[in-house]
Amino acid sequence: MSSVIKAAGIEKNFGNINALEGVSFEVSEGSITGLIGPDGAGKSTMMKIVLTLVKADKGSVSVLSVNPDIDKSYIRHNTGYMPEIFSLYTDLTVEENLKFYFTIHRMDKNEYEKKIERLYRFSRLENFASTKAGSLSGGMKQKLALSCALMHDPRLLILDEPTTGVDPLSRQEFWEMLQELKEGGVSILVSTPYMEEAIKCDYVYMMHKGKIIGEGIPENLSREFDGNLYEFGIPGRKPQEFLSSLKELFRGDPVFMSGKKVHLASKGGGQLSDIRTKTSSLDKGLMMKQIDPELEDIFIIRVLEEDSNRND
Repeated sequence: MSSVIKAAGIEKNFGNINALEGVSFEVSEGSITGLIGPDGAGKSTMMKIVLTLVKADKGSVSVLSVNPDIDKSYIRHNTGYMPEIFSLYTDLTVEENLKFYFTIHRMDKNEYEKKIERLYRFSRLENFASTKAGSLSGGMKQKLALSCALMHDPRLLILDEPTTGVDPLSRQEFWEMLQELKEGGVSILVSTPYMEEAIKCDYVYMMHKGKIIGEGIPENLSREFDGNLYEFGIPGRKPQEFLSSLKELFRGDPVFMSGKKVHLASKGGGQLSDIRTKTSSLDKGLMMKQIDPELEDIFIIRVLEEDSNRND
């Protein structure tokens, strides 16, 4: 399968801030590839480099087999983009926004009705055609933004945290739309801080402080964890106090909060009985069990290991 994006050794600095440090990744044609990580990880900067909006300090990028330094117009003409912040005209109606994007792409006027009908059918926004964009719900705004990004039938779609602040049902509907686009042959690069969305990608790159700290097929990343993961329930004790105690007891192993539970990643593969014996002095009412790691666990473990390596 060919790649629609190839990035190698990308570095980008903004003053004293290292936004990207040697980032390399690929997006396969007809796939959904995710850049996952929190704010400040470098996801948006990497996307803007791909989009030719920002120039890398070092490294190389190929988008749709084109060098951005040679032909920016080809890349922009064949790429759809949704920025993290809603950027459509809030005082225009749904249809006026769509018509505006139809116009700026200089499309054949005879294609307008057919194009609008197809996008309404895809987004299910037809009943809101006369509603001003600023009055739409968060989920509908994102559907409208996606429709505008698709107006010129791009081969590549780049979405920067498209569902941030959107309710769970609308997020699910949005991802169903992305799957439909993928099945139609559109290649998608999407960034997200949500691990439940990351598992819907075909391939993910974990980003932290401008670096790739892990990559792979989401379910494989969880299966390939080299060690054992334990979960502790701590009735009658403050979680942060127990977290600190556990970190002291298992120095060198990642220990972190997961909801109201505490997780311990024993990289040495310590057995449950050994862990139970070692923690018996911490709390008599301690509840613990071995669990299968989820993608969120893998990401946090990689982050803690990366931060530890930076501090060594």
